Amino acid sequence: MRQKVITLLSMFAVMFMGLSPAHSATNQELQRQISELSGKVEKMRTKARNSGGDGHSSKTSVHGYGELHGQFNDSGPNRMDQHRFVIGVHSQLSDWITLNAEIDFEHAAQKLEFEFGYLDFALSPAFNIRAGQMLIPVGHINEFHEPNKFLTVERPNLHKYVIPTTWGSAGGGVYGTLGGGTNYRIYVVNSLKGTDSSTKDYGESKTTKEAGYGGCSLQFKGDSGIRSGRGESNKRCFDNVALTGRVEHMLSPGVNIAYSFYAGNTGHNINNIDGFLFLNEADIQIRQGAWEMNSTIVNINIDDTAETNKLHNANGNGGKGNVGERIFGWNVQAGVHLLQLAGQTTKHDLIAHVMYEDYNLQEDMESAVEADRALTSKGDVHIWHYGLTYKPIPEVAIKIDHQRIEYQNEGLFAATKKEDATDNTSNIGIAYMY
Repeated sequence: MRQKVITLLSMFAVMFMGLSPAHSATNQELQRQISELSGKVEKMRTKARNSGGDGHSSKTSVHGYGELHGQFNDSGPNRMDQHRFVIGVHSQLSDWITLNAEIDFEHAAQKLEFEFGYLDFALSPAFNIRAGQMLIPVGHINEFHEPNKFLTVERPNLHKYVIPTTWGSAGGGVYGTLGGGTNYRIYVVNSLKGTDSSTKDYGESKTTKEAGYGGCSLQFKGDSGIRSGRGESNKRCFDNVALTGRVEHMLSPGVNIAYSFYAGNTGHNINNIDGFLFLNEADIQIRQGAWEMNSTIVNINIDDTAETNKLHNANGNGGKGNVGERIFGWNVQAGVHLLQLAGQTTKHDLIAHVMYEDYNLQEDMESAVEADRALTSKGDVHIWHYGLTYKPIPEVAIKIDHQRIEYQNEGLFAATKKEDATDNTSNIGIAYMY
C-alpha cells in the first residue's frame, strides 16, 4: 500500500512539473528534477522493505513504569530507593506477529533484569501461540505488576515470597479467549531450581561447582521459599521443565475469579532428587461502585525436601536450607474510593485500603528433618497493612501505608519454638506509568 502511494505521488509530481509554465524550467532542469525525485522514491521503497519485509513498516511503541520508595521501620535503617525504572517495547511486526519486551533497571540502575521478551502469533481469538521469555501466569499481580495496579507501596508479601513476583521463565505455549468472559494461558517452561548443585553427593565435601552446571547456583530456602529458585535466565538450568497455566472468568460485571497452577520437577538431575513441585492458586477481584476487594490463596507442595535439606545443610547453608515440604498462604484486601463515595465527579482518585496477609514458608516439614529443624525467623508471618493512595490521573499514584509484621515462630516442637517478633514499617511511594 505504501509503495502504491509513493508511486502515485511521484506521478503527480511529474505531471505538476510538466504543466508548469515553460519559463520555470528548461528540459534539462526538468530531467534533473525527475531523476532526483526517482532516487528519493527508490530510497523510501528500500527503507520500507527493510523495516518490515515485503514493504510492511512495523509499528513500534515504547512504554514503561517506575517507582520510588521510602521505608521507615523499627529495626532500621530508614531507606529511600529508586526501586524500579522499566522500559518496555511493543512492536507490531506484522498483522499477526507481535513482539513484547521489558528491561528493568532496579535500585537506581544498580541491578539490571530482563523482565520478558516474547513473540505472540495471533491465529484466532480462541487459540494463539506465545514463545520466548514469559511471565508465569500465576496470581493476579505477577503478569500485571505495574505499581499503579496495586494499592500498597510495595508488592504484597504473599506475591513476593509465596508467589515470587516478578517470576519469569523461557518457553512457549498457547492463550486465547473462549467467550462468555473466559480466557486462558498454558505454557511449558524451564523449571524452578530447588536443589543446589555445589555438591554432587552430600556425603562428600566438594566445594567446586558440579561439571556442566555452570551458573545454575540456585536453590529453594527456608526463609524465602521458592523465590530463591527463580534466578535470571542465564542462571537457569534446563534439565527439568514445568507446565503452568491460568484460567480467568468474569462472573458478572466487576467480579472476576481465576485459578492458576504450576507443576514440574525442580531437582535438575542433582543427586537424583526430583523435587516435584505443585502449586495451586485461586484469586478473586471485585469492583462495585466505590468499593473494591481482592483475595488470593496459594498452596505449594514440594517432594524430596528431606534429601534436599540434607544436601543444603551439608553445604553449610544452615537453617536457610530447611525448605518446607508445604508452603501455604492467603491474603484479603479491601479498598474504598473516597471521592467517588462522596459523589464527586472527577478524574482524581483517593483510595483508603486495608489488607491482611498470612503465610508460612514452613507450613509442613518432612519427618526426616523435623527433629533437627532450624526454624527460619521469617517462616510464619502475619501482616496488617493500612494505607492511602492518591491518583491525580490513572498513570500516577502517590502512596503511603503502614505495616505491622508479626513473626509467629511456633514450630513443630517445643525445642524449636522461638520468641515471637513484631516489626512496624511505614512506607511512602511515588509510582508512574508511561
